[in-house]
Amino acid sequence: FKDTPEQAAKDYGDERFKAMMLIKIYAVHIINLLGHDVLFQDTDMIWFKDPLVYFQKQVPQGFDLYFQDDGQHTSKYAPYSPNTGFYYMRYNKRTQFLMSHLLRLGDVVMNTGSHQNVMNHVMAEHSSWRGLKVKTINRDEPDFPCGYHFHERKQFMNDMLSGKIKPYIFHMSWTKDKDEKIKYLQQLSEWYVKSTCDGVQETAAHCCLAEPLFQCHYKNKPSKETCE
Repeated sequence: FKDTPEQAAKDYGDERFKAMMLIKIYAVHIINLLGHDVLFQDTDMIWFKDPLVYFQKQVPQGFDLYFQDDGQHTSKYAPYSPNTGFYYMRYNKRTQFLMSHLLRLGDVVMNTGSHQNVMNHVMAEHSSWRGLKVKTINRDEPDFPCGYHFHERKQFMNDMLSGKIKPYIFHMSWTKDKDEKIKYLQQLSEWYVKSTCDGVQETAAHCCLAEPLFQCHYKNKPSKETCE
């Protein structure tokens, strides 16, 4: 991990972004090797309820992996349309072999710019070859919304912001960069970092807010309050 980027990626698929995709594989692989189940998530995530409760209830179904639905259902993301920024992996021989296989495909990840498509296709291969069982939690279910809902499902977001829908988490995916994510989260009233701490390399305790920092940025995007 010596060469892990210390700065955020400027664009999707740039060199920093691709390096972080490899780190995501390494991190899960190491914990999996130690014999543990893994809940992997990106940092652009809001927890409303403990998602582990959900996944622990799913044990009788016998799936090896559970993915948040990315929202993209085009052929490029077939067959699973997995959001690889939030998933739960059970430890067993099938997942151990899957991660060791992905680890050896680092060159493919670097060439494609992301581990999402690589992981998607490798899981499909392992499903028929090794009996791997993968479940994507459908985007029409209310428990694990993401950027797809933010940009494409206005009524869902209104219901979530009003408290009518109470998901486990919200994932601010489908964004260009870190700055855009922060603006969207501020507008959702889910940003808990003082503005004076923006850009600080190591977020100290004094940077955290007890109450969210709300700020309007976009008139045409979901918002906790009306933005004029």
